[in-house]
Amino acid sequence: MRFETARLVIRTFEPSDEEPWLAMVTDPDFRRYLPPGPIPTAETFQDAIQGRHAMERERGFAMWAVDAKETGAFVGQCGVRPVEPTGSEIDLAYHFNKASWNKGYGTEAVTAVLAHVFGSIGLSSVMAVVMPENIGSCRVAEKAGMRFVGIASYYGVTGLKKYVADRDWWKAPT
Repeated sequence: MRFETARLVIRTFEPSDEEPWLAMVTDPDFRRYLPPGPIPTAETFQDAIQGRHAMERERGFAMWAVDAKETGAFVGQCGVRPVEPTGSEIDLAYHFNKASWNKGYGTEAVTAVLAHVFGSIGLSSVMAVVMPENIGSCRVAEKAGMRFVGIASYYGVTGLKKYVADRDWWKAPT
């Protein structure tokens, strides 16, 4: 799977993404906005991409790698996944390395992923949850056309801001 925006390439993860992915997810500034958990390792990455590849084969979607077109460098990840393996809610998640913050990549990637999953894949609704103190991620969801619907608990974390987008009313921002 691969699609592009003006500045980004969104694609299936590859084994060569291990080093930049691990650098992103082990950065303390990055981790402060995630649920507590063990520090990811090379084994975590291998398990994650195997699971993501299987999900993409079975469902047509997953978390995807995001590269900057200009440099070809890995800048983050963006995609969708079931909240639980058998859950009916689909969670949109987006994470970018610190060097890529405040460049508009999050909004660009989220908008492209929403268009892709509502169009080609045919999903009817997705949600995203954000820690309230993560103002940047809240702005990404809002700028990408998602609507704030309230405070919720997911992934063992309470007090998350929940955003939704539905195929029936969502449109890409202009």
